[in-house]
Amino acid sequence: MNEQLYIMVMGERGKTVQIPCTKKKILISSAIASLLLIFLITCTGFSISLFSKNRDINKQLADLQYRMQHSDEIIAEYQRIADREKLELSLEVANLKLDNANQEAAHKQEKDQLLSTAVSELNERSEIIETIISNIGAKVSSNPKAKKSTNSGGPFIPAQSGNHDKLIFQTDTYLDTIRYLPLGRPVEGPVTSRFGKRSDPLNKKKALHEGVDFRGKRGEKIYATADGIVKRAFKNGSFGNYVEIDHQNGYVTAYAHMQNYIVSKGDRVSRGQLIGQVGNTGRSTGPHLHYEIRYKKNPVNPSKYMQVAKLLQKKSADAEKN
Repeated sequence: MNEQLYIMVMGERGKTVQIPCTKKKILISSAIASLLLIFLITCTGFSISLFSKNRDINKQLADLQYRMQHSDEIIAEYQRIADREKLELSLEVANLKLDNANQEAAHKQEKDQLLSTAVSELNERSEIIETIISNIGAKVSSNPKAKKSTNSGGPFIPAQSGNHDKLIFQTDTYLDTIRYLPLGRPVEGPVTSRFGKRSDPLNKKKALHEGVDFRGKRGEKIYATADGIVKRAFKNGSFGNYVEIDHQNGYVTAYAHMQNYIVSKGDRVSRGQLIGQVGNTGRSTGPHLHYEIRYKKNPVNPSKYMQVAKLLQKKSADAEKN
């Protein structure tokens, strides 16, 4: 049997109201109230947690927005820097192009000046060589050493012709001709016997001297007067030690009475190359060099060729001075 409980509620005027209640109802009510309280506490805690999370999220969003705004400002600043650097780079490239154009213009002007100077010098040298060739009556071959091309080939590319190209070709041809002309002196000594008729130094009879004699010291150096190939190098009777050089253009030079020679038959020699030493071999009255020039087997006066060499030196010096 359930116990009967009363809940007494007293009013302001002392009136009392009794509410009958059983223990079971009280327990149920207490349980319901406890559940409601727990529910309210849970909801309150969840609400507080949700509020806190929302506040944190809002804070994070605000911070993110601030950072995004700051990032936009940084990006804008970097963009301005990039634009400025791009402009500076463009200006630098433009300056480099301008400098390059100025350098090309300066190089072209310098090249034109050098070409003009070279052409002027070639003209002067050509005139000197023409004077030399004219004075000795030599003929200029259009291509004195041209040979038939063999074992060669390739595509045909026509050459562009110009005045300076013609001048260079002409000068090369002249220089090639001059290389094989016996110009200058084979030794430094004075001339003791000239070309032509003379009194023989041994028997005092009239004789024809087909060369010139240079007095020298025994052992003094003798040089070739032009490019060529040694035709003979031997002991030649009254000429003593003797060297003959074929210049492959009709000219032959001979060197006699040498103490010794250092070239052999078939050797290729160049102008100014040492070929032997002054001596007193053969029919001779003292150390000297007998020097001959023959053109197409006929003796010619070497003095004219030595004078032409002096003319070449003088005009070359004048040209360089000017």
